[in-house]
Amino acid sequence: MAVVPFSDDAPLLSVCIITYNHEPFVSEAIASALAQRTSFPIEIVIGEDGSKDRTASIVRELSEEHPKLIRARFNSPNMGMMPNLIKTLSECRGRYIALLEGDDYWTDPLKLQRQVDFLEAHSEYAICFHPVLVREGDTVSADTRTRNVSDDTDIYDLALGNFIHTCSAVYRAGLVSEFPEEFSRSPVGDYFLHMLNARHGRIHRLPQTMGVYRVHPGGAWSTIADMDLKILNYLELMVGNFDDKVNSLLARRHGEVAFRAFLARLGTPGSSERLNRCFRFGTSVFSEQALPWIEAAAKLQRHLAGRIVRRLFRSQLR
Repeated sequence: MAVVPFSDDAPLLSVCIITYNHEPFVSEAIASALAQRTSFPIEIVIGEDGSKDRTASIVRELSEEHPKLIRARFNSPNMGMMPNLIKTLSECRGRYIALLEGDDYWTDPLKLQRQVDFLEAHSEYAICFHPVLVREGDTVSADTRTRNVSDDTDIYDLALGNFIHTCSAVYRAGLVSEFPEEFSRSPVGDYFLHMLNARHGRIHRLPQTMGVYRVHPGGAWSTIADMDLKILNYLELMVGNFDDKVNSLLARRHGEVAFRAFLARLGTPGSSERLNRCFRFGTSVFSEQALPWIEAAAKLQRHLAGRIVRRLFRSQLR
């Protein structure tokens, strides 16, 4: 497994935080990173993307209080989520990278130690993650947004749908030497990034719940309307960047989501475009999904036709 060269005077792990308009949350996110207890040096690298609220002021204040731990960049003007993520990742110097968005936070001070210990002991793994809680307002509950998987998985499992929350992931740096052009245009970065990293090793889930994923109106993904259409957008960008088997799994998932999106919006503007998306990567999935509907419609048509004929026949006998 290829990893970036490691220098003794560099941190073993980099915490990568991207943040935009996270004034109510960002101090808690950074505090949870500062609270980590590790036997190795870490750094916190923050990409503040030209927020319109007080996020930049909070990040600047905390970086000045902890100059040996925090390195912050303040974008002006706003770069956008994906360019900011790519830039911030490029500034991380660690052998491992932990992801944390500015509106999420960690709950266990031993999180990073546990994840690095695992990856150090198991070179065949590229990514380590853990369960999280979901917070919406003052309500904190178990995660029901991601599907349950076994403790040890791989890229083929991940291709069936993302099960790694951003704030739970630690991965080996340097696995992706250059991001594909499609990555910079994706509406979501973490899943695409996990998939790119998973080309180079297996995925392990630790049992401890050690973070909180926050749902709020300003969230980049958690409250998006028409999420199925957004999923189609990033799947269309991802297909073609992996081996044939992975591309096939992603294409099939795209076809299934496209068909559901088409059915859910029948008769509304854009139906023709949504129908065309069903055939983007072939016709087999559409045929499989549509066949039961066609058969049901034909059966209903035959039933209605039979009722009409029987009524006409009875009327002629009177």
